[in-house]
Amino acid sequence: MDALKVGRSIAFLRKRYRMTQRTLADCLHISDKAVSKWERGLAVPDVSLLGKLSVILDTDIESILEGNIASFDVRWNGVLTMEYPKGIEASTLIYDKPAVYLQLSYFMLAGITDIYIRGKSSDVGWVKEHLDSGESLGISLSYGEEKERNDDITGTMQVYGLSFLYGKDLTKSFRRILYGAHSSCRLESYRGIPLGIQFDRASAMCQRIGLKLERGVVAFPIQSLQDLHTASSLTHLIQQSMNENICALSEIAYHRGLLHETP
Repeated sequence: MDALKVGRSIAFLRKRYRMTQRTLADCLHISDKAVSKWERGLAVPDVSLLGKLSVILDTDIESILEGNIASFDVRWNGVLTMEYPKGIEASTLIYDKPAVYLQLSYFMLAGITDIYIRGKSSDVGWVKEHLDSGESLGISLSYGEEKERNDDITGTMQVYGLSFLYGKDLTKSFRRILYGAHSSCRLESYRGIPLGIQFDRASAMCQRIGLKLERGVVAFPIQSLQDLHTASSLTHLIQQSMNENICALSEIAYHRGLLHETP
């Protein structure tokens, strides 16, 4: 274990969520001096704290101990291509949320806030009317015209299909891809079904690999109205039984530190 790498990772995630050392320390019931020592590489967290620390920083214990979270400068953007099966549009409800909100939620869960949107004029127009620039969600949405290449961008997350993804480790899976040492990859369910989500690193010259999600993540592509009904039923069940508001963009923005007031 490299104490300096572990410290860099903790500091990176703490700052990403706009937490002070004191705030993190209070959550763990320790002193802020202990957190300061971690981040300077003078000490490492006690084993008894790792589980709670990983939950607070929204990562996994392995990533903290390996110190690989801060191994890349994190400058990713997003591209959403709104291509839907027959009978489905951006505004079509999946239980109580528009289909496009499900797609946008994946970018926000991954912490990507600069998103370029393209698709049919009717779909693009609907998103513009309801979300505009995305400022109300703490994100930046652009439409219609290709943006000039930014040499500071590490990579691009692309969502080009409509898929239902749900699981307690979903956000962690996204972050391990963005901050880890993966090559460019496309997401697949644990059974190997493509999900229409891929991550392309600007520096990667190798072929894109398939990366399977963990078994605990429910994931399937929505390719028909029947699949849409299945996703709606699952959303209803999860929201009723687990009291979770799936793809509520304002709530995601608040919990990811993009907004500072409770929605």
